[in-house]
Amino acid sequence: MLMIISWPRTEGRFRGFTLIELLTVIAVIFLLMALFAPAVHAVRRSVAESKTRAQFSQYALAYEAFRADYGFYPSMAVSGSDFTLAGNNDVFVETLSGRTLNGNAAVHAYARAANRRLVRYYTFSPSAFAGGEIVDAFGNPNIRVVIDRDLSGHVTAADFETLPPEMRPETLPGGVFFYSANPNNNPDWEWILSWE
Repeated sequence: MLMIISWPRTEGRFRGFTLIELLTVIAVIFLLMALFAPAVHAVRRSVAESKTRAQFSQYALAYEAFRADYGFYPSMAVSGSDFTLAGNNDVFVETLSGRTLNGNAAVHAYARAANRRLVRYYTFSPSAFAGGEIVDAFGNPNIRVVIDRDLSGHVTAADFETLPPEMRPETLPGGVFFYSANPNNNPDWEWILSWE
């Protein structure tokens, strides 16, 4: 015997969701958001690290081109091999581009002396700046540069003045290295090193 079950029809009425069904759907959505939020954060961090490394690589290429032309790496530091871009943005930009940010010929004395022919080794875009400072992809202006001042083909642990001693490489082959230094002495800071 075949039995057919039919639901009663209600003319012109639509059966809506119950409060329990709506709360269940909302709970599932919040659960999924909680599960995916760390993954999204990790992906964003990874993208920002990659952008920062690419930025550092481009700066290093400009330094190498400068050295190929003039025979030395430009340095804005008074002494030592490690210096920060923060506070030295104008001279850094003018030395590597031969121009000020608004496109005029370099005016800083060091930039004009080092890059005598005002050659453009790098073109800086406004997106590289925040608050008048060059920043990495995390918005950190505390970017450090280490150069091989004596042109020996390597830098040593002593050349890294800001990097914590346990992170300093004994010797790195090459002429110029960049890293994002800890902006606020945050113990959880993850250093971004151009050589890794």
